[in-house]
Amino acid sequence: MKNIFEIAGDEGCGSNQLLWPRAIAGDVNGNTFVVDTYTHQVQRYSPDGDITIVAGGNGNGSHANQLSIPNGIHIDNTGNIYILDAGNHRIQLWAPDATEGITVAGGNGRGNGSPSGMFVDRNGDIYVSDKIENHIQKWAPGATEWVIVAGGNGEGSNPNQFNCPSGVDVDVDGNIYILDKNNHRIQKWAPGATEGITIIGGNAGGSDANQLKNPHGFHINSDGIIYIADSNNHRIQKWAPGATEGITVAGGNGRGSLLVQFDYPCDVYVDDNENIFVADLCNHRVHLWAK
Repeated sequence: MKNIFEIAGDEGCGSNQLLWPRAIAGDVNGNTFVVDTYTHQVQRYSPDGDITIVAGGNGNGSHANQLSIPNGIHIDNTGNIYILDAGNHRIQLWAPDATEGITVAGGNGRGNGSPSGMFVDRNGDIYVSDKIENHIQKWAPGATEWVIVAGGNGEGSNPNQFNCPSGVDVDVDGNIYILDKNNHRIQKWAPGATEGITIIGGNAGGSDANQLKNPHGFHINSDGIIYIADSNNHRIQKWAPGATEGITVAGGNGRGSLLVQFDYPCDVYVDDNENIFVADLCNHRVHLWAK
């Protein structure tokens, strides 16, 4: 059994407290970054236990030093922090040690959708999932508008459709992976494809090894292994490439607040040592399941 630690928690707004942590990421130096949605900030947790607010933390707002209901994050290899600033309908870039961010995508007011997840590839292309419009959009460096690259064919369960996509990732070959929440599956769209293929789940919502139930966040490592925050099953599932079912590597002990439990986990990050970091949404904490 893994060693389990709570590295951040307790509902509230203090430096060691969280209020609806919704997204999590790590950098090459072993730091963990947590998007704390309703304190409108991003916190960094160092391997030594230091806690620092690295973006936002200046109240709910639209100024350059503020965020509004952030719900996604990406850290590049130089330490730049990309934040899905959902309430402001924009992507903010915070350089290391910056006191404010710059808008690198969106920021042109609210459309009809609701951004729910993001990823930035090595070319600087920004991908955002939209849970209302049921599509994935891309914003290339220097662009002035979004381009739909997956979905956009209405809500549904057909190969060219989504139902509340809540996460997106892109591999080095340009394949797009979409966490299709209410279809309980992960879809893979090849570059230029007009529809996706189901690579995980898609067997109706459930708790069997070949099922998911309203998954909310996921992480793909360098070997193509996918870790999924299987939210309504209160567990983290690990799927090897080509597997027909997953294995539970954290949680799976019912809904609750014990160290071995989760209460709607909504995102997961796994470092190079296979340590599992989980944003445990309704327990207002981050869990480390150490290898």
